[in-house]
Amino acid sequence: MDAATTMQLGIWLAEKKNQPWVRGKNDCCTFIMEWHDHIHGTTTLDQIYGKYNNLKTAILWAKKVPLNKWFTEHGYKLVDKPQTGDIVMVKHNRFFYSGYIVCLNVAWGLQDDAKGLSRHPLATMQEHTIWRHSSWA
Repeated sequence: MDAATTMQLGIWLAEKKNQPWVRGKNDCCTFIMEWHDHIHGTTTLDQIYGKYNNLKTAILWAKKVPLNKWFTEHGYKLVDKPQTGDIVMVKHNRFFYSGYIVCLNVAWGLQDDAKGLSRHPLATMQEHTIWRHSSWA
């Protein structure tokens, strides 16, 4: 990712920093789709925004859109080492993952019921995958 896009990510994260978590509108999944749309000029968030509002409907939605399929269809590939702009998906249970965006060696994400973004050292991430858009490879 070039310096201008890194700056764009930093500004975008700063704008999102204090937006509270709301399932289906501002959660870990909408967070990564919103970033993807912001940087690539797409509207992928429209397919899920407001379509689920509780844990049960979130799990049902997650089953409809397989993680690997969404990423590969939108130009991402699996990588081993994270860099700024990558999306890290952490497996929480057999139903779904949580999404984080890497910026300057820190993963940023929205935790359930949080009042804003939280930062997570990459070294502490449990079972996860790292996705990089082909335009940044």
